[in-house]
Amino acid sequence: MTEKMSNIENLSTDGAGEPCPTPLMWQEVRESFLHESTPWEIVRGPHRLFGRTLGNGPPLYFLNNFAATAELFSLIIWLLRDHYRCIVFDVTTDDRRTARRTMPTMHEFSADLFAVADQFGEDRFPLFGAGFGAAVALQACLDQPERITEMIIQHGFARRRLSLFERMLVSVCLYSGQTLDDLPQRRRFQAVNHKPWFPPFDQSRFDFLVESTGTVPLRDLARRALAVNSFDISKKLNAINCPVTLIRTEGEGRMAADSQVELEQALKQAKTEWLHSAGQHPYLTHPHRVAKIVQNHLSN
Repeated sequence: MTEKMSNIENLSTDGAGEPCPTPLMWQEVRESFLHESTPWEIVRGPHRLFGRTLGNGPPLYFLNNFAATAELFSLIIWLLRDHYRCIVFDVTTDDRRTARRTMPTMHEFSADLFAVADQFGEDRFPLFGAGFGAAVALQACLDQPERITEMIIQHGFARRRLSLFERMLVSVCLYSGQTLDDLPQRRRFQAVNHKPWFPPFDQSRFDFLVESTGTVPLRDLARRALAVNSFDISKKLNAINCPVTLIRTEGEGRMAADSQVELEQALKQAKTEWLHSAGQHPYLTHPHRVAKIVQNHLSN
């Protein structure tokens, strides 16, 4: 197994035409990630942070996309494990009554990140944030700028507002004990929006996305949505001084594209990297290409 998994690191990386990991290899990598990483848990009032750490070297923190889970980063973490000590975690609220009573903000999710870093005794560290995690990264850089050295942001945004329908859906989900997989047509919706970007020779990797995201509690998604709805740092972006690499992909959508342009124009030390044919989950569809961007950014 070790020899087969090492092949994932020896693939050529020649732009849009570069190959993806061989079929079914992601399953072995995920199994080894779960076996070799160190699990941990932090309790913060009604919040529970379940995380894993893998690798050697300086720390590198990963922040989840809106409906993503920590294990979806397992492929890119496996690629980077010899260069960085990678930390990833999920945040959940066990008490449904508490979830309904409190009004979450992005500051809360930023505080979760720093609670993890404090637990490991790390004063300064870089971040990789995707989607919702990118917003958390930006907020963290404003909350404690002296602690964030660099950021790699995929599909980030500085502000976003929920529609009336979305706010109504959030109010229902806050009371729910169900998971994302219980929503009608959820799998069909993900197939339409994400499946075209996955390697055609390995459809099972899309199944990994569907099965993993399906475990996310609806009340946790609702809390993230509420934090997004109150999030607007558009007038504070010029206060962020650390180097930032913005990752853009085909399939990001018009709203994400407009948000990326806003970040490009407002952040002082931002540069953009394009990933062709990678979709909204490039760390899963093309992890070797994303790993190369991370290494290039952090080595400069």
